[in-house]
Amino acid sequence: MNEPIKYISKVEIKNLWGRYDIVWNLDPSVNVLSGINGSGKSTVLECMASIVIEGTLIQELIDKKTNQVIVTFNNHEKITFRRVKDSIKNLELSAKKDKSIHGLISDLKEREGKNYKNINSIDFGVTSFGNVQFNLEKLHDQIKFDIISTFDKLLNKNDAPHEKVKTELDKDIFFLNQKYLAYQNNILNKTVKALSNSNSSDLEEIKNITGKRERLLDIIDNLFEVTGKKVDRNIEGSNTDVAFINGKNTLTPYQLSSGEKQILVILLTVLVQDNKPSVLFMDEPEISLHLDWQRKLIQYIKELNPNVQIILATHSPGIILEGWRDKVTEMTEIITLDRQAKS
Repeated sequence: MNEPIKYISKVEIKNLWGRYDIVWNLDPSVNVLSGINGSGKSTVLECMASIVIEGTLIQELIDKKTNQVIVTFNNHEKITFRRVKDSIKNLELSAKKDKSIHGLISDLKEREGKNYKNINSIDFGVTSFGNVQFNLEKLHDQIKFDIISTFDKLLNKNDAPHEKVKTELDKDIFFLNQKYLAYQNNILNKTVKALSNSNSSDLEEIKNITGKRERLLDIIDNLFEVTGKKVDRNIEGSNTDVAFINGKNTLTPYQLSSGEKQILVILLTVLVQDNKPSVLFMDEPEISLHLDWQRKLIQYIKELNPNVQIILATHSPGIILEGWRDKVTEMTEIITLDRQAKS
């Protein structure tokens, strides 16, 4: 039987911006990519996350002239994306048979409007998974991928799933609350089953899982203590959203500050991974986070899920101060070819 997929072992990007070839060998646990503004670290993360989450590169990344992206997993299986340039005429003929190309053509028409007829060719991508046709569901059955949004910008009303959701982080919290409720129901069902069977190993597993939830609540209480907030534990496990107490007032998570929302999103995302092999992408997670929160961030994530692989890009030295310096990779270290370098 093939070894299961547990983490990403390597990413290769060819001809990024028509200039760089990149090879990054990844640690199974923690990876911190550092570099000056404009060096490409965020783009590297975007390429990886786009491939494993969406199954392809988004058009914005294809437009950056990346020729090929290869993501290799611990069991040597690979996802390979390669950029293809073709004529609009050929693509339109292919679109009659290929739903994905049909969508590409539709998006292009909408984006370019009247200028569409003047376009002769377009870059698009072809993705493969090992030697078989790429199957995103097969990959996601083995390992979970999450990407954390950093910027808390206002949402268009049409993009808000509920009237209380006003920003990007609110939207993340809204859907995470649903996952958290499902996670708690799953714990309850496992507990009932383990108690009825009197299985000691199952009971130990339940103790471990419930312990992670309690640890999450303790971490949040500790982080929010300085502002007088704490989790409302009276409603925990009662099929309702996470809520907070501040003195005599009850707060919803949508009433928190941007930094508080961000740390809540990160920690809830990791908890509901339910201890399973997962990959967490974070681009500059230090934004809006106090230095003390930055210092503890990786530690808290690994406490809530020791099986998560962290892949993050950062400018902040605070992120690595608590013993993670040896996990830092500079952008200059993963560039294997610079086509504009002076000889």
